[in-house]
Formats: sequence, structure tokens, C-alpha cells
Amino acid sequence: MQWTLLLADLAAVSAIAPRLPALETLLARAHAHGAPQGGVMGVLADRFSLPAETLMAAPFTRLADTGARDNGFYFRADPVHLAADRDQLVMLPLAVLQVQAEEARAFSETFNRTYAAQGYHLETPHPERWYLRVPTPFRCVTHDPAGVAGQPVFEFMPDGEHGQSLRRFMNEVQMLFFEHPVNQAREAAGRPAINSLWFWGGGRLPETPATGPGRVWTDRPLIAGLARFAGSDCRAWPCRLDTSSGPEKQLIAVNCTTPTEIVQVEEQIAAALLHGLRKRHVSEILIYPGNQCCYRVTPASLRRFWRRRRPLPEILGTA
Repeated sequence: MQWTLLLADLAAVSAIAPRLPALETLLARAHAHGAPQGGVMGVLADRFSLPAETLMAAPFTRLADTGARDNGFYFRADPVHLAADRDQLVMLPLAVLQVQAEEARAFSETFNRTYAAQGYHLETPHPERWYLRVPTPFRCVTHDPAGVAGQPVFEFMPDGEHGQSLRRFMNEVQMLFFEHPVNQAREAAGRPAINSLWFWGGGRLPETPATGPGRVWTDRPLIAGLARFAGSDCRAWPCRLDTSSGPEKQLIAVNCTTPTEIVQVEEQIAAALLHGLRKRHVSEILIYPGNQCCYRVTPASLRRFWRRRRPLPEILGTA
């Protein structure tokens, strides 16, 4: 049984990691080689046999959130608060907003009454993940708001052939939301207004069929949608990991950005996979920790006893 472990953030946060016996053992005794180009998207494209340029966030996270497949062109249209700071606008961290489901529905109803005749439609299946279907595709460069929060937003605005049109539409939405009853209630309660939508990750679902692992374990909506698109058995993380049964190929892709998440990876994933290798339930593990390397571990690798475990920054070259 082959397992792929995608920990895209691990190398970047390895300095805050405690000692992790199982994960350090796997990485220290592995054979390291180059990972596919393009970071996380390159690895996913390889694992699911799809062109990397087709892996756009909006259509796949929408599939995870709604289960609906169609050939429409969608943007993520996430609710944000842009705060004035001297002569610039700064995006508040998304978690600060704490958007409620009924608030999201109220905004979508207002938006759709205003723009339905123009062919736009806003969906809010998740309080923090909203989707805009547009009548014609926009060719532009956009940015994930997770990397924009806390920074001035002007340099991250949509750019490219249709960037100006999308920026203009964003301004229209800001005016529409400015005096919305939901925002009046939020401000009266001392909560930040939802004063804009952030458009990013636009695209369609690929026409090319995907061939993915038999089972995918993940807490990331994009990967959950990709698994659903490929027909993989997708399971939400965290849950009990069984390395002794299941499909021949399985993939684990989880967030790994905080000490708590890192320890969870050690105790619930790495320890189980190491045990599976020793019992020969697992034939191969491919670990992608986000440093442009792939670490391949097999039962034979464990016999390399001279490759002693070391702190993660030393193994991953981030020390």
C-alpha cells in the first residue's frame, strides 16, 4: 500500500516544531529527490494526473462545499473587511469577521437581486467561502486572501487582461454593501463590517478526467474538491487512520502550521505510518514537506539505522 503525505507548510514552520520521533525517523531514513515543480499544485497535479494550470481554487472548493458540478466559470468571492490605514487599505485577518450563515444568505440575496439580470450569481454555501458565477471568463491574476490579510491590498488587486474590470466590479460591490442592514447590525454590535468581496482563484472544472488515489484524507477544501472530482473516497481530517486496510494508493494532505497541528501529524499520522512500515502493511511512503523535495520511505529504508533522526530543520535544510 502506497501512502502520500503532503505537508506543504512543514518546512516553513519546522523551527517551531518540537522533537518528533516518528516523523524524524521517516525523513532521516528516506531517499530524498526533487519534487514536481509548482509546490503544492505541482504535487497535486502529479498525484491526480491533471495539468497544474487547471487546478484553480474556486471550482474545486465549490465542488467540495456544494457537491455541484457544472461548466460555469467561478471566482471565490470571499467576504472581507478592508480597513483604512492612512493612505491605504489593509485587509483584516479573515477569522476576525466570524461571518454567520444567515448574514451570508442576506448578502447573497441582495447581491443576486441587483446583478442577476447581468448574469452574475453569488452562492454562500459556507460562511467564509462564497462563490461568484460570472457570465464570461475573466483572464486575470488574483491572490488568495490568506496571504494578503494584514497587508495593504493595492498590490494584490486583480491584474492582467481583465484585472481592471474585476477591480471596478469589486468597487460596485463595496457600494452595494456599504449601508446593508447586516453591516448596520454588525457595526452597532461593535463587529467589523463586511465591506467588500475578494475575488480570486477563478476558473472552471477541467474537461480532462482525473485519476487520483483511492482514498484521500484532508482538512483542505480544495483537495477535498479535487478528490471528489476524481471519484476518490474522501475523508475529513482528523479521524482514525488505519494503515492495514483500504485502497492501494492513499493520500493525506493536512494543515501543518501551528505546534498543535504539528504534534497531531506526529501522533496521528507519522506514528501510524511508521508502524505500518514495520508491519509491512505499508509498502511505500512519499512525504512532501514543502521544501521542493520528496522523501521516499520503504520497509527497506528502516534498515538504514546509521541514518539517525535529527531535528526537522536539519533534515529539511531549513536550519
